[in-house]
Amino acid sequence: MTTLPMSLPPRWRWPLRIALALSGWLALAATLTLPDAGVPRTLVVCVFLLLCPGSAATRWARPTPWHAKGWPFVVETVFLAVLLSLCLAVLAVEPFYLSETFTTARVITTLAVMTSLLALLPTPGSRRPGVRGTPTDDAPPASGARPGPATDTPPEPRTAARTAPGTPPARPRSPGPPPVDRVTTAVVGAGPYGLATACHLQAAGVRLRVFGQTMESWRAHMPDGMLLQTLPAASAIAAPRHGYALGDFRAARGLTGADDRRPVPLAEYIDYGRWFQEHLVPEPEPCRVRRIRAEEGGFRLLLDSGEEPLAASVVLATGAVPHAYVPRVLRECAAEGLASHTSRHRDLRRFAGERVAVLGAGQSGLECATLLHEARARPTLVARTSAVVFDPPPPNGTGDRSRLPGPGSPLGRGRPLLATVSRGGAAYRRLPAPLRMELLRAVPRPAGAWWLKERAEGRFPVLCGRTLIAAEPGYGVVRLRLLDEHGWPEDIVVDHVLAATGYRVDLRRLDVLDPGLRRSLRVFAGAPVLTSGFESSTPGLYFTGLAAAPSFGPLLRFVAGTGFAARRLTAAVTAGKRR
Repeated sequence: MTTLPMSLPPRWRWPLRIALALSGWLALAATLTLPDAGVPRTLVVCVFLLLCPGSAATRWARPTPWHAKGWPFVVETVFLAVLLSLCLAVLAVEPFYLSETFTTARVITTLAVMTSLLALLPTPGSRRPGVRGTPTDDAPPASGARPGPATDTPPEPRTAARTAPGTPPARPRSPGPPPVDRVTTAVVGAGPYGLATACHLQAAGVRLRVFGQTMESWRAHMPDGMLLQTLPAASAIAAPRHGYALGDFRAARGLTGADDRRPVPLAEYIDYGRWFQEHLVPEPEPCRVRRIRAEEGGFRLLLDSGEEPLAASVVLATGAVPHAYVPRVLRECAAEGLASHTSRHRDLRRFAGERVAVLGAGQSGLECATLLHEARARPTLVARTSAVVFDPPPPNGTGDRSRLPGPGSPLGRGRPLLATVSRGGAAYRRLPAPLRMELLRAVPRPAGAWWLKERAEGRFPVLCGRTLIAAEPGYGVVRLRLLDEHGWPEDIVVDHVLAATGYRVDLRRLDVLDPGLRRSLRVFAGAPVLTSGFESSTPGLYFTGLAAAPSFGPLLRFVAGTGFAARRLTAAVTAGKRR
């Protein structure tokens, strides 16, 4: 196919970069000098907001030359520039919106500074001769270059990555139908994401087996007395047909108060998961999958029952627990049993009478500190944020959140950035990897649920603006060295440290994968690189839930993302069957 050369002469490149750098200041001048409702001002500002910040970011993050590229590449680049412009605009608006200091001039000034920096900074690929740069996810390797490790230089899409010596190669796509003596798909995990995926695959006619105990992580790793942070309307497991939302379960069981002002108790949600499974999902096999390895024709699953079934494809829905993150400074204390992640404790009454430091200002930290206080322990909340924040309650009992300020999202209203990144998972995947990871870290901001505020405020000490720099175990206690926001040191002594520090995807912790298979996967920041259908670089191996959040956004950290994930993954699996 003939393509149109799209490269620009070198003499035009610097003038275009300078024009991009000045575009924001031109828009600011138009904002300050032209009439408010004038067409010239509106036109200049809109063109800048929609194109210029994203164009500068695209030029900096994806310095792929346009020569020998056709119009699909041009369209993709323009689409990515518009998407990045909108994301950067939301990032600029958010601080002013939250601090109630929003003005158009301030936002445009912020974006003008971003655009100028991105336009004038040298691209990551333009390094001095002799220094080897790291290619981006989307840039092809240089001609004649030798491939590096799987984490640095990914292979071309739809090709198997280089495996370690002695490791069976990843299974190539077979053009013929799978053998009749094997299962088509194995789903490993029976939590919300595993159940949603399994029922969508079954509805599509895929032969499958589901391994794991229903809602096991929720039963074994969530504290007694916990309530869900998300609204009931956002806590439903996605089904291929109507009638299986949390409200339908409450109606079927005759439970009262089925509105968004009644938080969901943990025990009720576990019962809902079992009810969902009984109606829509084949009975999960309670045996544990000990190891998954790639073989010719599929994947071999080693079960603790001794069985070794072969599956054409495998969906890993192992949840968040394998990726529990404990800060490095606490590793020595954890080895001595004086520090642990919140997911390790079902019954917090074991800490009665003890001094416990809880690290984190999100829902997990605030609720654990509250439950510890109610269990007659002596908790102290330690947070890096300058203040503890609680989400506003829904305005009434009907689930209508339209009167809350800000755009809507699957998790509620009043969160502009969350609304942007949660409604465009497919587009989110096209963002540069560093930006995706930063958004995943920062969105949504740490906050407690609306119903927790009355139980938590004033009940236990809260140290805000503190950074943990050292933890010294000794004589059955832990001495924590903190720095306040002014840099002054402060020490506290506690009997135990609970890390409510969330989860970070790291495939090295996923012991269920054979080491050779794990090393063969393309990764970035510890997370698997996934296609738009949630397939990894090893054909037939899929990831969903938290492991897919670095690719598709913060929505995959919540149950509200089960619909998006299950539909896309099912379409990819069924398309693979037809090939």
